Amino acid sequence: MLNNLLIHTCCADCLLNLINALEEEGEITQSTRLTLLYYNPNIHPRTEYLERLNALKKIIGEGMMKQEVELIIPEYRPKEYFESITGEEKRCIGCWKNRIQYLFDYAQKHNFNYVSSTLLSSHYQDTDIILTIAKELEDKDIHIIYPQQEHEHLKTGGFYKQNFCGCCFSLTERMMEKYRN
Repeated sequence: MLNNLLIHTCCADCLLNLINALEEEGEITQSTRLTLLYYNPNIHPRTEYLERLNALKKIIGEGMMKQEVELIIPEYRPKEYFESITGEEKRCIGCWKNRIQYLFDYAQKHNFNYVSSTLLSSHYQDTDIILTIAKELEDKDIHIIYPQQEHEHLKTGGFYKQNFCGCCFSLTERMMEKYRN
């Protein structure tokens, strides 16, 4: 059971699902202090970025989480996303590497020993690849915590939920699917 956990957080829905899964597996409890790192230069447009951030603030403010929570919001820099996907065969891999690397760098600078990411609870992401990236960054001081098995996604309501991963490419693909059907 962990006392303190740094979680890269992309949206409220995936955060609640990750916390639920980690609670069910006994990795965290109500006494675990959570630090949420909202680093998402990939999210487009800025209004989407702000909607997701406001949803996070809402679930924290309304007490939907049992743990003590701190929210860290680095500056929004979409340029970092575009730089991360340049030269990558698959854009998602560059994006995941960028955000997971930022998580581990932040953990090292601020003395966190355990990290996780809501990317590991999202059905829009390839969790196997994300976990591989994270495990390559693990060292003797910083360890990745993740759900060991599939968990049912919570049926939650009352806050903004998106229907795409966040990047401009995903948004365009989702819109094209909608118009084809």
